[in-house]
Amino acid sequence: MNTSPSAAVASPVPAPRRYDLRLICLTAALVAWGLLMMYSASSFEAAETYKDPWHYVLRQGVAVVLGIVALVGLAATPYRRLRDWAPGLWMASLVLLAMVHLPGLSHSVKGAVRWIELGPLHFQPAEFTKLATLIALATWLHRNRGDIHNPRTFAISACIVAPQVLGVIIQPDFGSTAIILVLCAVMYAVAGLRTVLMGTLGGIGAIALALVAIAEPYRIKRITSFIHPFADCSGDGYQVCQSLLALHQGGLIGRGMGQSVAKLLFLPEPYNDFIAAVLGEELGLVGVVSLIVAYVGLAYVGFRIARRAPDAFGSVLASTFTVMIVGQACLNLGVVMSVVPPKGLVLPFMSYGATAMMMNLAAVGVLLSISAEGVDRPPAFSGWRDFLLAVRGQPALRPGAVRLSS
Repeated sequence: MNTSPSAAVASPVPAPRRYDLRLICLTAALVAWGLLMMYSASSFEAAETYKDPWHYVLRQGVAVVLGIVALVGLAATPYRRLRDWAPGLWMASLVLLAMVHLPGLSHSVKGAVRWIELGPLHFQPAEFTKLATLIALATWLHRNRGDIHNPRTFAISACIVAPQVLGVIIQPDFGSTAIILVLCAVMYAVAGLRTVLMGTLGGIGAIALALVAIAEPYRIKRITSFIHPFADCSGDGYQVCQSLLALHQGGLIGRGMGQSVAKLLFLPEPYNDFIAAVLGEELGLVGVVSLIVAYVGLAYVGFRIARRAPDAFGSVLASTFTVMIVGQACLNLGVVMSVVPPKGLVLPFMSYGATAMMMNLAAVGVLLSISAEGVDRPPAFSGWRDFLLAVRGQPALRPGAVRLSS
């Protein structure tokens, strides 16, 4: 028997990981609400097409289960491990983007080749590419923190993002391309890129996206239908007109759960991009406001996790993942309300889309992992002046302000 003093000293028990309960509750509520709304929005069309009103809900349920598995696994894994996985995730995203063009695996809809057919599920590599690209870029910026204005650092950053963007745009998927570019810009801004450089890159990106948008006639039609949605309600403006009509019919408290008229083959794919229109018709303004409040709460919790992150890598990743989820929700609701031009974007945790559901739940898993190691600190910025100085990479004016540098 070992009786040495060192053996008598018990090894320290690691402190339990404390996850952000509010994030768990908000995510669970949105997923459950989304499955309920999906059944309401899809049951009629599913019964007509597949003779099974549960067809879409069951397929989405499989994605939810797989997404929860990814969420739990990533939440239990220290988020710093993602830095080691970044090269593999980056390469995997390129392989998956190439696989959508392989005969026998690819699945196309309306001329767009964006899916890999995996039995009953269709996997969309662009959704995985968003996460893989952001993790790879965050890893590179973390390794070069304090040197992000170096031309070499920026050139390699462009090389990290460019292959993924090219692989997505040739599918073609203009919406996912724009989102990836915007999220990378957000990540650079959070990392401290100077305002002048951000403005220059933003201008170049806006011009590039505008040229890509006008390169295809159908994209131009989407813009014109957005400007004058009621000019052609039987043509290009049909979806937006039906969406606005559904919201109008909902009034203050709605027709009642399951009582939507728009979903009866009036609104195309009501369980997908325009599920919020069905929600607005059935639950009224009260339901739409409740949904917006849920996403605002998600944004608050996500940015609080970013603020409490113990290092720059966790802070940048948490901020960008929060923008990814909440930003797509804002764009989707904007399309439904005819505030932004129509574009096929899912409503996170609500719309039908297996890959998007799995990837968004995986992102929540990363946020939970970061929250488990969060630390309380005094506010880093005492006002807008300090914040703008920090964005430019300069120290804050307030003495003792905390800056993330490791």
